Amino acid sequence: MIRLYPDPILRRRAAEVEPGSPAAQEAAQRLREALSQLEGLGLAANQVGALVRVVLARLGEREWVLINPEVVRRSPELETDSEGCLSLPGVEAEVARPKEIRVRALSEDGEELTFDLEGLEARLLLHEIDHLDGVLYIDHLAAAERRRVLREYRALREADKEGVPSRG
Repeated sequence: MIRLYPDPILRRRAAEVEPGSPAAQEAAQRLREALSQLEGLGLAANQVGALVRVVLARLGEREWVLINPEVVRRSPELETDSEGCLSLPGVEAEVARPKEIRVRALSEDGEELTFDLEGLEARLLLHEIDHLDGVLYIDHLAAAERRRVLREYRALREADKEGVPSRG
């Protein structure tokens, strides 16, 4: 159900969508179904094969479907932490991202939402909004580190194809 790297849809920019439209509703449903079966904090619609700007994110105690989310403020202060991705399972890397952000989006009903986030929640939404722009966390890495992560990822995929138990 989750599209895995190097699926080309992960590199395409998703289109804006109207809240309540069939495309938005279908994307939200696919995201809910996928995330309910996974250990993850969020997913972007292109990870489930829908090229619309819809994200499902677990923020605090609640799941939010965000339509057309956009980062409207980023703190100059960066925070580096380990990051992984459901579309690149089994590998992680240290990624520097703004420590604090403000995100605007629409709810499924078209209500305007604003989130001021920091730490893990900021990182989560930055990661998911990157997906909507066709950007993966590995794109934020230095070339040598990106090559290392992709080498490790390909080795895990090959081991999975051959039926070898993976480390992750």
